[in-house]
Amino acid sequence: MVASDGDPHMHWRVGDWMLEHKTILRHDEFSHTRTKAPIISKEWLAELIFAGAGRMAGLFGLSLVAALIIATTFALLHWQLRREGNDLLVATAVTLLAAWASSMHWLARPHLFSFLLLVVWHEAVRRMNRGTQPRLTLATMAALMVCWVNLHGGFLAGFLVLGAYWLGAIGDTLRFRRLGIAMLVCAGAVLLNPSGYKLPWHNLSFLRSEFLVNWLAEYSSISFQSREARGFLVWLGLLFLTLAWRRPRLSRGEALLLVSWTGFALYSRRNIPLMVLLTAPLIAPALSEAVSQRWRAMSERLRGCQEHANGWPVVAMVAWMIVVCIPHPTELPSDRWPISAVRYIREHSDEFTGRMFNDYVWGGYLLKALPEHKVFVDGRTDFYGEALIREYHATTTLQTNWLTTLKSHDVRWTLLPKRDRLNQALAELSSWHCVYTDEVAAIYRRFP
Repeated sequence: MVASDGDPHMHWRVGDWMLEHKTILRHDEFSHTRTKAPIISKEWLAELIFAGAGRMAGLFGLSLVAALIIATTFALLHWQLRREGNDLLVATAVTLLAAWASSMHWLARPHLFSFLLLVVWHEAVRRMNRGTQPRLTLATMAALMVCWVNLHGGFLAGFLVLGAYWLGAIGDTLRFRRLGIAMLVCAGAVLLNPSGYKLPWHNLSFLRSEFLVNWLAEYSSISFQSREARGFLVWLGLLFLTLAWRRPRLSRGEALLLVSWTGFALYSRRNIPLMVLLTAPLIAPALSEAVSQRWRAMSERLRGCQEHANGWPVVAMVAWMIVVCIPHPTELPSDRWPISAVRYIREHSDEFTGRMFNDYVWGGYLLKALPEHKVFVDGRTDFYGEALIREYHATTTLQTNWLTTLKSHDVRWTLLPKRDRLNQALAELSSWHCVYTDEVAAIYRRFP
């Protein structure tokens, strides 16, 4: 939840700043490379939530909020599958498989709110497509979009979902018009954020940057040989088997949604959880038909157990007792994060007065661990922009202008992984000296 990258700490630190100053962050306060540069606040509400949890319970609080969002997402998915008449056995199995396939991206970061809101949004879009209480559904969609645009930049996925059903309605004047009106109303709702029209334009500009998208690992395609891909492979197998064996009756909009989001998931690992959540309601009916014919007795027994157990109050009570009464220390692993190096910097604070050059992945952690020092870069890639990220990349890969970057930004010391190639280059310069090293990190200082 919190140790895969530095972003949970970064969002916690930004939220802390907003709580302390009682205002939304409008200009950068955390880097020396873009100090006071204007910021597009695209996740401010989620950052406040994580900061509040962090203040109450530290890293465990962040993990607890993330776990609650994830659990609610899949509980809602299960409830929706059951409400649409799917077999209980199928609804439970599909929900568990969906959780497994999406677990690769379970991190204590604002994108989890996109998981939750996408499940609710997709159901609302399907209701609008069917013409079920169109006015109430339209108001629901507008309210969801207002929440979404202030929680996470993934609100653009909502328009891709709505657009698939809208294109699928071509030829049906009433549905096409109804979904088109919903598109316009929700587009207006997007403007209800601190940055107005600049926010969607900012997100689209970032996605158009081929360098940034290719540079970030989470936007790359998943390796099917990796362990984390197993759940997704099982999901793809289930999806293709259902399409070939049962031939589910999909509308044109649902077919467009399935094809497009399968493509998005294969293109970028970041889209896999969204694809899974969207396709689950599409394949469940066909699987329910198969189960009702072959495993009717097992399904009936499961339904009977559920009706007689009524175990939710007991589950809630046990969960509350575990969270409140049992200590849950949550710490970053010291063999992956510069815990000792940060301690050394604090103990010798008078020696570290100049500008820092830091590892990108560690940037978010350093915002929280060393708030008195401004970072060179952190996980806010869209904020730093392509030009600065190219500079950082050129420096860490020792391209011809790497030393120029350190000089132009007046970098006085570096904090990088021990085996980083930049450390090896600095060791060859007489003006740079290694002042600290351990198995994880090394610190080099520049002496006049």
